[in-house]
Amino acid sequence: MKWWGKWAVSYTLSHLPGRDLLYQKMLRNFGELADIASSTRFENARTLLHMAHRWCGSLEGILAVEIGTGWIPAVPLGFALSGTRVETFDVKHLTAPDLFSETRRIIAEEHLYSISSASGTPEQTVLQRQKRIEHAATLGEALQMLGGGYHAPCDTTALPFADGEVDLVISNLVLQCIPKATLADVLAESRRILKPGGIAVHRIRMSDEYAGPGSGRNHLEYLKYPEHIWDRWFNHPLKHLNRLRAGQFLELFSRNGFLCRECRRHIDHDSIPLLQQLDLAPPFCDMSTVELATVGIDVVLEKDRA
Repeated sequence: MKWWGKWAVSYTLSHLPGRDLLYQKMLRNFGELADIASSTRFENARTLLHMAHRWCGSLEGILAVEIGTGWIPAVPLGFALSGTRVETFDVKHLTAPDLFSETRRIIAEEHLYSISSASGTPEQTVLQRQKRIEHAATLGEALQMLGGGYHAPCDTTALPFADGEVDLVISNLVLQCIPKATLADVLAESRRILKPGGIAVHRIRMSDEYAGPGSGRNHLEYLKYPEHIWDRWFNHPLKHLNRLRAGQFLELFSRNGFLCRECRRHIDHDSIPLLQQLDLAPPFCDMSTVELATVGIDVVLEKDRA
């Protein structure tokens, strides 16, 4: 579908009664939910598990908070099967029982070994945990069986934990979807609940979700729109992209008391010629081409020990 078609459908749905249900039906028929097995969520779960294991050591028994569960709960299930007590929070209740069941089935059939390998958990232990939840009806029920929980709708700027109670904070393709005015509060809250020296791992994508194969638009072309145009026409209750670039995220993390221990950048070198010719909007016109072409980062943050 052309990018303007995707935009028109989501923009129209965002102004209709029952927009969340209508949008979910669209995703089930034409979007990511039409073929869950091909979703990147499973690969993302593996990446986050590997990052967390490398920096936290054993994930067995640690308390982790996920910000933004999403439709396909591959990340919280991957961590729970690795022995983590996962409490996952979302501003909307998106993980329907059938989406949870399909995610669980795909993990059981295709991803148990990769979860074991990424997390350093014995494969037999992962399999035993998977067997424990094979009859759970909902994500909440499954996580509860493994020592965690699913909470939605929930305000992620006010989480139900004491200061310094949590070992690990995780998010998968969420921070770029949080409005700038709210993002600092979300980060401040995640810092509050983390133990001194606690770890946060985040995967962040920084490209236009309206673009893609067959869309007729490069995924960095959205940097030509001034902020007021982008907010007026493209950000709405069903889809929000704050368009922050990698350096802006890293600066925001630092301002909120995090030390960046690792940052892996994903740079789209093929889009550099387009960026060099694009009439960029402020503040993007003052950034380097490589900064603009960075379409994703995987970061490991540590809460300062002060």
